[in-house]
Parts: sequence; C-alpha cells; structure tokens
Amino acid sequence: MAQSKPPHVIDVESEIRCPADKMYDLLKNQLTQLPVIFPEIYKNAQVLEGDGKSLGSIRRWTYVIHHTSDEILVVDEKLTEVDDEKRALTLSVVGGDLLKTHKRFDVRVVVKPKGTGSVVKWHIIFEKVDENDPHPDPYLEIFDNIHKKFEQHFHKE
Repeated sequence: MAQSKPPHVIDVESEIRCPADKMYDLLKNQLTQLPVIFPEIYKNAQVLEGDGKSLGSIRRWTYVIHHTSDEILVVDEKLTEVDDEKRALTLSVVGGDLLKTHKRFDVRVVVKPKGTGSVVKWHIIFEKVDENDPHPDPYLEIFDNIHKKFEQHFHKE
C-alpha cells in the first residue's frame, strides 16, 4: 500500500507600512478589489457563493502570470478559515486551472502588528498531481506584490 506524501509548505513574509488591522481588513473585506488595485495580474473577481468575505464564501479569480505565460487562468477559492482575533485567513482552491497540476492548494495568510506597520505571512500548502508539475513559486511573487499594492492603496486613502 503506497503511503501518501505530506503536503509541501512554502512561505513568504513581508513587512509593510500599513497597520495590521487595516491590512487584515483589506485582505478579508476588500480582496475582490484586486482587479482595480493590481490589474497587471488580476483581470476579474467574482463572488460565486456567500458574500465573498465570510466563512464558506467562494470567489473566482481570473488572472495572468506573466513570466510563465500570458495565458488567462481561472481559479475558484473557498474561504475555509476566518480568525479575526489572530488576523488569519485560509483560502482553499476548489476549482479551476490550478487543480490541473495540484491535488491540494491552500493559502493561509496571517497579519501581525509590527511597530506602526505590520508583517504579512503567506503560507502555501500544496500537493502536486505529479512531482514533475511546476512548483508554485510564481504565486509567492504575486502574494508578495499584493502587499506592495495594498500598501500603495492604503497610502492613497
């Protein structure tokens, strides 16, 4: 009987000049604004189920990863954890292009205060369909850039 391998976990962490409560609010309540804030990558965001902000909500993203191809990709993600006290969210991919190469793809984001700003940690937990399938490094870059875009957006307000 073949044993299943444990999932892979990769992390990216950034410090930003945005208070932790504000950054968490942006990630939890305004994430569907990414096509406006970050149009180079995110082309569309739709709420398929729920209000898009609470546990069980499902959102569909249409996006491009430029340095791998200019192909338009689609992913459906479900909000599977909301912990306002810890400022933590977990999103699980439930449909779309990412499931062609991954059996599991979860993203957990945690925002912690640091001085007048915050530290944002993204944890990607994934299992590939085949070990030769691509590593999700481009997503780390996208998540890291989301911080920068939200920081710019915050300082415009």
